Amino acid sequence: MTCVPTYASSARSARARIAVSYVPPSDPAHREIYRMLQRQRVLERLGEVIRLVRLPHRLTFRMKGCGGEPNAWYDPESYSVTMCYEMVAAIVNLAPRTRSPAGVTRDQAIRGPVAQILLHETSHALFHLLRVPIFGREEDAADQLASLILLQLAPARARAVVNGSGYFFATLGRQEPMEKGRFADVHGLSWQRFYNLVCLAYGWNPHRYGDIVAKGYLPQERAERCGEETEQVSHAFERLIVPHLRVRPHRGVNLRRAWRSR
Repeated sequence: MTCVPTYASSARSARARIAVSYVPPSDPAHREIYRMLQRQRVLERLGEVIRLVRLPHRLTFRMKGCGGEPNAWYDPESYSVTMCYEMVAAIVNLAPRTRSPAGVTRDQAIRGPVAQILLHETSHALFHLLRVPIFGREEDAADQLASLILLQLAPARARAVVNGSGYFFATLGRQEPMEKGRFADVHGLSWQRFYNLVCLAYGWNPHRYGDIVAKGYLPQERAERCGEETEQVSHAFERLIVPHLRVRPHRGVNLRRAWRSR
């Protein structure tokens, strides 16, 4: 089994407590995905973000084949976040061939959901490792934390992730059956996750994401409260996550500024 660099054997790694691993797939259909993820350094980029958090244990990010099951999860026993090549393949298959009618590019429709899902599972890891109290459903909280972190990327990159993740949730929502059992799932329905994501984006920067409301992707009645929703999530982040950062952000929760200072 081959692994890419795990930040081991350096003084920097002792602080980071981050390891990454791309397990070679047994399914030949996933070899191009395996090479693409390595080429784009997907896990390493995620590790560079999470290494800003003081972690009590080493956290491993892993890509692997899962016997045909498209999945991703955090394992609290091994302190590891795993995403299956099958999950990435499902995202690739849902992506438009070139560009969606709403203008989402194929690249955005692949990179966005991969980043969102990885950060969603990483949020579960942070809740566990940092003993963060959660008031409400943990899956909803993980979505909110993941979205808040993604929105603090460079503007063009953040918009690309919002576009791609929104496309992913909306596409799943159109295919999702509405039988009663779906409402018992610990995850929100895909359309709910779509609206929660775009609401946080609009609340984060109404000017930059104003077209989401102007084009009717977010109802005006929900948009009117998105600023309050974003403030609520930002306040929780400030109180529960920021004290664990190696570099305390200036002006509240501007993580992008903290990342650039490294």
